Parts: sequence; structure tokens; C-alpha cells
Amino acid sequence: MKQARVERVPLQQSILTKDDSHNADAGSWTRPGLRGWYDETVKDHTHRKNYVVSEQSRLQLVEQDLELAANLNAYAEQLQKKISVLRRVAENWRRALDEAKGREEEYLSNPLHSFPLIRTLHEDWGPVERLMQQLVGQEQIAALELMREQLPGAEDVAEAMWGIFRIVHTHNLEPKDVAEGVLDGIQYRGRLSALDCQALGKFYFHVADYQTAIKWLTLSQDLMEEQPLEYYEELGATSSGITLLLSRCLVALDRFHEAEILLRGDKTFGDKAYHIVSHFQEHPPQQSINIGSRGFTEKFNRLCRSMSRRKTDGSAAHSKPARLHCRYNATTTAFLRLAPLRMEELSLDPYIVLYHNVLSDEEMARLENMSTPLLHRARIFDKETKKPKISPVRSADEVGIPNPKLVTGDIQLVECIQKRITDLTGLMLTSMRRIQFLKYGFGGIYVPHHDFFSVHTPTSRLHGDRIATVIFYLNDVEHGGATAFPNLDLVVPTERGAVLFWHNMDGETYDLDYRTLHGACPVIVGTKMVMAGWIYEWDQMFVKSTYYPPRQKDYRQFN
Repeated sequence: MKQARVERVPLQQSILTKDDSHNADAGSWTRPGLRGWYDETVKDHTHRKNYVVSEQSRLQLVEQDLELAANLNAYAEQLQKKISVLRRVAENWRRALDEAKGREEEYLSNPLHSFPLIRTLHEDWGPVERLMQQLVGQEQIAALELMREQLPGAEDVAEAMWGIFRIVHTHNLEPKDVAEGVLDGIQYRGRLSALDCQALGKFYFHVADYQTAIKWLTLSQDLMEEQPLEYYEELGATSSGITLLLSRCLVALDRFHEAEILLRGDKTFGDKAYHIVSHFQEHPPQQSINIGSRGFTEKFNRLCRSMSRRKTDGSAAHSKPARLHCRYNATTTAFLRLAPLRMEELSLDPYIVLYHNVLSDEEMARLENMSTPLLHRARIFDKETKKPKISPVRSADEVGIPNPKLVTGDIQLVECIQKRITDLTGLMLTSMRRIQFLKYGFGGIYVPHHDFFSVHTPTSRLHGDRIATVIFYLNDVEHGGATAFPNLDLVVPTERGAVLFWHNMDGETYDLDYRTLHGACPVIVGTKMVMAGWIYEWDQMFVKSTYYPPRQKDYRQFN
């Protein structure tokens, strides 16, 4: 995506005379494409690269960064070569002038001094002037223009910002710890720069979380002291600009006196501080990023925090009733009599179990290899439009398998796994034509939701609602990524090769079971790969009968 050229405007002018003054000093965050993502009016970016999820795309970014750095070094070398020539010329001329200093008349009386001076001022200045006017590094500039289309755009930055926000918000992390590489109590090698913290400060400003914005912006100012001010000025950031946004946050929190003192301490503003604070009072900031509909709840966050780091004792759930236990399932189908599967009961009502060691390493590797090239942006079902849509509430890439682009051997593997689902669940899969392969990156989350539709759709008319769900865990997430059931106080960490299975409907009446609300906790470090499959109601007509009429569900809507 091409980056718009930014024209620099004097700071006071950009703040105090802007038409949209309530968004002053945050204008760079209101470019087309960025606000669209936050406002959930996203265009269809199904096939856009997902730098948050895809390791391959991130590796390409590393290669591009190295290439850009090499290009910049080559450009600097060209400039340095020009500077070296100009300095040598200047030093030669100054040497002669230094020799004449204090005895100019005597010096110039010598023809061996006068002639070179006259000739130099006539003949040598022309080539020097042309050298000064000569453009250097054009090849490097052209290469940069070619690469610009391949670089991440505003929406990629916005999505990465959301990833950091989800991690910080869910785990209640302090900005200072995050900036220093401490995530959920674990020290990682990475650090955030002054510019990173400034960007997060602006993000939280737009979220209207002014307290957290102040923390990020203060960190940014502190980190700016590690580099010369000119370095940040050339990159479009100034300490004064951060001071101005800090004062906006303080005014939004009704801390007017602190805002005025802060501005007076910056020579850029000085005695204008009172007028700036008054201006900010008259034009309060408007929240432009709404997080109210993101599905975050304190109960969900607490469960995610309880199981964010992998346990060493192998336990898979939080606060399980003592009556539940592990056993081998050898009764669901005839095949399991020959090859029983280890099953851990997590809940009896609603029914939730975890099967261990269901997939082999070879099968999981094949599933990843066949699915990764086909991944695209994940969608969720919109109950209002009754159509799938891309939404920040689910940040992942997906593909339905089997897929027409797969080879015969891969399709056979998927069909074999579908038969295994029947062995695990004892349910019919006639309507399960595909399994959904999903991949989450850092901050990847699916906010608490129900898997059933609960509304009349073309799918539910043909197949009924989703009576049950199966989730295959294809890897151990390094940090985060558990599945949490807030209404049941239950959380299940990822376990390579395991399968989580539960009923979304009451087994006796087929009423929707709203206790099965669940969500995917944010991935903190690493990636998360799962396969999700949904089992439909009508297929179980002769397999799993109801005992009582439904208490809530009205089947007349399907007539």
C-alpha cells in the first residue's frame, strides 16, 4: 500500500487551527484504511497478507527489512562519498587561506599564491557547484519506491496494534513491563521503542483509555532520551508532540492544572499553555475506536490469566469438579473396542470432554502443510445479515478442508479424520462437509460466543442447528491461547494432538445450552493451530433421540 506523503505543519498550527480540532495531534491515526478497521466497516481483505498470523509473511518482512537497511546503507555511502569529496576540496582551500591569515597582503604579493586563487574562484567553483547540485542515491530511492507496494499498510499496523491491546487488556499488563519485554510475568528478549510506545499511546487515546495512554506516552518520552532528538524529528516524532497529546489526556481526565504545568514546562508552548488547555476543554476528544462490543469480560479475562502459561502437571482444566475423571472410551463405536481413546471428563452438564493423543505427529504435519498455502482471513456469522463477515472479534486465518485444491492423499486424510470424529462423538456427520483449519498469531483471539446460530438461516433450515462442536489442537502454544468457558468457570489449554468435544444443546430436549459460551484466549507468544468442526442437529434424528419436547425452541420456524 502506498504511503501518503505527509506535509509537516507547525505544531501549534496543526493543533489549534485544524478544522477537526477535537482530533488534533492524532490526525495520523485517522487516515483512510485505519479508522475503517477500528470502526468494523472493513472492506473485504480476505486475501490480504496477515502479518500477525503468517510466519512466512513475517519472515518476508525480515527479508524486506534487511533489504531496506542495505539499501539505506548504500544510499548513505553515496552521500558520504559526496561529502568526503566536498570536505577535501574545502580543506584544501581553507589550508591556503589559513596560511594567509594575518599577512594577506604579503601572501597575495606572491604570484604563486595570487594566480591559484584567481583561477580557483573562476574555474573550480563551477564543478564544485555542480557536484553540490548533483542528486545522489537515485538508484536506492528507485528501489525503495518499488518495495513500497510490498510493505505493510495502515490496516496491518492497526491489526498488530489490536494484537498488543488484546494481550495487555486480557492479562491486565502494565505498559512499562510490556515495553521492557515482560509479558505475563515472563521476560522475553524483545523491547518496544519510543516510537512503538508513542503509537500505542495514540491507540489508547482513541480508545478513550486516557490513563493507559498517559503511561504509554510517558514511556515514549523517556525512551526518546536514548537517541538524539534529530533522529526522532526526521521520523516525524517530537517530545513536544507527545507533551501535547499527554496534555489532551490530562484535560480529558479533568486534570486541567497538571496539563497546564506540563505545557508550561515545554518551551514550544510556554505562555500559550493556558489557551491550549482552554481549547482542549472546549473541544473534548471523541472516542473513535469502540471496544465495547469486543466481548471482553472480566470473567473471561480471569480464566485466560489462570491458564496463560503451560502447566507442568499436565492438567487441562481449571476448577474441575472432583467427581470427574479420566478413562478410556471403548464404547462409542465398534472401532474403539479395538483402539480405545483416553478421555478426560471436564463437565457432565453440559457434556464436555477432552480426548488425548487423537492425532499423530505425521497427521498434524500433513494438515498444516496442506492448509497453510490456502489460508485466508477468518469470518464469523453475522446474525443481523445472516452472512459471514470479517470482524476483529476473531483474529485468525482459516480454510475449509477438504478443499478442491488438495491432492487425493490429503483429501483421504481429512476423510479419515472425519471418521475419527464419529468414533469420538458417536454422532452422524452427514452435513459436516468440511472442517475449518484455523491459525492464530500474537494477540489472536475469538471473543466469547456460542457455536449455535439461534436464528433461522439457510444452513439451519437444511441441517438444523449445531448440536455439538469438536476442536482439534494441532500444536502446543508457547504462551496463551487456551479455550475458556466463562459460564462454567472452565479453561482448557492447548494440547498437541488432543480433541475438545462438547454439546451445544440439551441432550434431552435439544434446547440451546447458553452455558456453552466459550472463547479463545489471546495468544501471547507463538502461534495457535486448531481444526474446528460442527455437528448438526437433523443428522442425529435416528441416533440421538430427545426425551422431552423442547422448552424454548420453536421448530415451526423451519416449516
